[in-house]
Amino acid sequence: MSILSSTLGTPDRVWALVALLRENDGTLNRAEAADWLNPGFRKDDQTVAEKPVAFQQVLGAATSLGAVEAIGNELHLNPDLSASSYAVFADWVYDRLIQLAPEEKDAVLLELLAWVGCESAKRKNVSWLLEYNNAEFADAAEASLPPGADDDGDRRINTVKLPYWRRWLVFLGLTEEIKANPPYQVDISRRLTREIARLELERNVPIAAEAFFQALRQRMPFVDGGWMYSDAARRIGFALDPNQLSPILSQALRDLHDDGTIELEVLGDMTANIRLAPDPAHKIGSFYAVSIKEGDAR
Repeated sequence: MSILSSTLGTPDRVWALVALLRENDGTLNRAEAADWLNPGFRKDDQTVAEKPVAFQQVLGAATSLGAVEAIGNELHLNPDLSASSYAVFADWVYDRLIQLAPEEKDAVLLELLAWVGCESAKRKNVSWLLEYNNAEFADAAEASLPPGADDDGDRRINTVKLPYWRRWLVFLGLTEEIKANPPYQVDISRRLTREIARLELERNVPIAAEAFFQALRQRMPFVDGGWMYSDAARRIGFALDPNQLSPILSQALRDLHDDGTIELEVLGDMTANIRLAPDPAHKIGSFYAVSIKEGDAR
């Protein structure tokens, strides 16, 4: 099963299975694991248990990610997965996803995000996301993807899978839940903060913008100039301008500049400056270099 075809295999449930296996030295009988995760409850003097499909889908998502392997009646935790917390597990999942080829079933999670970033750059705004209902967004998203199909025989993204795609993006730090309608907002600031912290670049010195982005694209291939982003641009017929950043990346960089994680270095009105998407409320419209500040969370 793919991640999105395992709709009940949400990030928190998959993490619960991973944590359970960690507490049992990495191996547990399948039936025992199912009992632990779906213990049932009493109602009207009767025991009510969750339908077996719930655990099957949790296991489906976990095995699709490579976090767990099912061998006969035993479940085995991936020995390379030493995640000690939910946040570290999110990093491990993210590291797996950025290595997937476009034709692999779970690549859809980040491929769709690359398309959203590209489409926003093409339209020069993110407000278009508010104009689509779920069915319209799912249709447009499906049409934007590389050729392929999900392993459930259905489309890779549809109105059923869409909310679970968004939930996985929240888990990965690429979308935020907000008190509005719709209740999600594409915001890559949390993941950008994490990935900048993981870059092996000098701190507190100006790094030429192109050198900074060259390193960042290796960790975030769905942002401007990354291979996923470039492929999405080709599919929708969008001509890239290497000196103009998309609205989504621009907002995230401004957020990190404002909170002191990075400093966008400004030097006059150089034609070679990297331009941010227009934002009249922010003083920085372009920059030539980036300084990564000490003290960022690793």
